[in-house]
Formats: sequence, structure tokens, C-alpha cells
Amino acid sequence: MPLRDPRVYPNVLGESLGQSTGREWAVDVWARAGWGVRELWLALQKDVHLQQQLLMGADAVVLGMGSADQLSVGVPRWVMMALPYLRPTSLRREVRRRIDHVHPSLVRATGGRFRFTPPDVIAHCWGKSVDAIRLFAGPDVPLVAVLPADHRTTYYGGVRTHHDEVHALYVRLAAERDVPVVDLAALTRDRLHELNVDGAHWSWPIHTDVGRAMAAVLSARLEQAASHPGDG
Repeated sequence: MPLRDPRVYPNVLGESLGQSTGREWAVDVWARAGWGVRELWLALQKDVHLQQQLLMGADAVVLGMGSADQLSVGVPRWVMMALPYLRPTSLRREVRRRIDHVHPSLVRATGGRFRFTPPDVIAHCWGKSVDAIRLFAGPDVPLVAVLPADHRTTYYGGVRTHHDEVHALYVRLAAERDVPVVDLAALTRDRLHELNVDGAHWSWPIHTDVGRAMAAVLSARLEQAASHPGDG
């Protein structure tokens, strides 16, 4: 789906904020497929476009990271991260094809032992990312984060070993840094039948509910900031 589609949750968020605040909101999306909070923290240290063109001057920020970090994977993460550097191209494609083919079985065989992101890495990188966002965007800019969504994708072997632990960890981290959250699991766990055929990506109604939930949190923060200027 193209990001300009009005049904995608960032655009629902922008439209909802416009209705609640009475002004137009421009939405910039910065994301890469398959990234977790570790990759976000690395990017916040090095990506000048993210630092200076997106965060500096932002009126609000959504930290939509977390759903990937809960996953059990069939092979250690460093293996998958190294694949783009494998040569020749034919070998890289064949290795990736074989891993993808057996990945569900590998996750089940290892009992979900290999994590997308270990808890100590989540805690370090998420906290540092929040600090960096507040540094570049400003400490008073409203920020909302998410708690990891639920899924039914077969790619991860039907294993959900770490969801509850990671969910609780993000709750704690958000409370420690006073970051309000939208609980994506609460918006998806009873609606897994609505997910796309891959079992991971959301239906349009879920996109709508997520966008509106984020807008409600940010609108409250914006209203609070307007009524208490200088309190941040």
C-alpha cells in the first residue's frame, strides 16, 4: 500500500489531529521494514535527515517501534543482518530462500530461544532513543509510543514466547520516561481474523482505530501543553 493512502494509520492520525486541533497537519513517515529498536537507536545516532529535517521542528512524534522486538526468530539476528553482504548474489538469494522456507520449523525446533531483540538491548536502545528524540525535537514536543501488537503469522512458527515479557517491559520503560502509549495488542488480539493473509499486517479498520487512538493521546498532550505553557 502506498504511504499516501488516506487509510494508512499515520494519515488517519493526521486527519484526526486536524479535526481535534483545528489546523492542518503534515505527516512525515520514517520507517524501514524489519527494523527493531536496536536499528532505530543506531539510526538516531547517524541519520542526519532523521535528526535535523524530521525531528527538529516537529510538532509531535510517534515512536511506533516494538512489535518486531517481541518476535522469536529461527536464526540469530546477526545472521540475517549479515545476509546483504553475502556474495555472490546468487548465493545470497539461495541462502535467504532456504532460511525463509524452513524458518517456521526452526522457530519451533528452538522453542523460540533466539530473540529478535534481547530484553537488555530493548531497555538500553528504547531509553536512548526516547532521550535522542527529545533532544532533537525538544523536551516539550508531545511524544506517543506503542506497545507491541499481536499477530498470527506462520513465518514465526506460531510461537509467541516473548510477547507478554516484552509488552510488560515496554510498559515499564514508558512509565519511567513519562511516555504515553497506545496498546497495539489491545487493538489487535481479538481481531486476528481481520489481519491480512500474511497474519501480520492490519486491516483498514485496525489502521483507523490505531490512528485515532494515537491522535487522542497526542491531542490531550497538546491541550495540556497549551494550558500550561512553560511547564515542560
